[in-house]
Amino acid sequence: MAAHIPSDLPAYVYIKRVLKNRIEDGELPEGARVPSEMELAREYNVSRNPTRQALRDLEQEGYIVRSPGRGSFVAPMSKREKPLRITQWPTLAVACPVLECHYTRQVIQGFTRCAAEKSFHTMVYFQHFSNESEFDFLADIRNSGIDGIAFWLQHPSGLTLDLLEKFHRASFPFLLIDRYVRGVEADFVVTDNEDVGYQLTKALTDRGHRKIGLITTPLDNTTVEDRQKGYRRALEEAGIPYDASLTGITPGEYESLSPVAHRIMALQGRPTAFVCVNDGVAAKLLDELDALGYRVPEDVDIATVDDNELAQVLDMPIIAASQAGYEMGRQSAEILIARVEHPARAIEKRFLKAELHVPEELPTRTPSG
Repeated sequence: MAAHIPSDLPAYVYIKRVLKNRIEDGELPEGARVPSEMELAREYNVSRNPTRQALRDLEQEGYIVRSPGRGSFVAPMSKREKPLRITQWPTLAVACPVLECHYTRQVIQGFTRCAAEKSFHTMVYFQHFSNESEFDFLADIRNSGIDGIAFWLQHPSGLTLDLLEKFHRASFPFLLIDRYVRGVEADFVVTDNEDVGYQLTKALTDRGHRKIGLITTPLDNTTVEDRQKGYRRALEEAGIPYDASLTGITPGEYESLSPVAHRIMALQGRPTAFVCVNDGVAAKLLDELDALGYRVPEDVDIATVDDNELAQVLDMPIIAASQAGYEMGRQSAEILIARVEHPARAIEKRFLKAELHVPEELPTRTPSG
């Protein structure tokens, strides 16, 4: 049976990636024969054009040497290109999706300062990846000459997770920041997001709320899943049954929250408070509540993770949890450097506490319901 090529990748790119990973993992050691154009074409059920391109690229990058009449063989490691290396210092890379966010800037600042203190240079990438571009970036990073990478994993697709498993087997140092992936053995430093969801919700139950809504992005990563888990745990401890009708999922980053807000606020037992998984969601909800004629916090309390200092910008008394961005960056650099220096050390999994802020000027009241 022919090997499967993902539909979102050109055939030659995928074949090249597979061969490169086999070489870097040691499955094809230095001097080993590499399958021919014809053998690869049969294996992947393609013409010889993409297999020829894949082998040509690998030759140009120094992974293989081709001998007329004899075939292709794995080249010495010293021949491989290192196109991104810009310094002779030990170098780490860190990649995150956005520059504008206050929290991510704090993470990067903590990471780069710690790395500099330990005489490591840092290359910083701000990139919002698609599935394909994230895989390409990570697949190429091992050939960049860096000593290790820390990154936000934006798309935990099967192809990318398989690549990370190969990183692990090959002892290539990497670390996950901000979110982890269940079942993936990797160093990570993240916020204790279950505790965040719990503390935000508990702050509302302590104020007497019994109808507490949850506005969340799609439950497709551990950050959001854990915050919802904490929300439900706090409700349970307060003796409040979980009501799925009070949960609203945002339709998309650039889509209106209006249908979600209107549905929930039209319920007979409407919420008197909301937990929002992030400040982007909270900002949208505040706009919708204002349009519906509800005042915050007089009519509705809001509790949110506040990565962009929303409460300060709006000068509005809302309950907010601030993530320890600088400390997350600093600890990420420490662990990654330790992994570079001691590849066989035990996996480290760190959960950092967020800081809860409950404004003193919140009105004292016992909500009905």
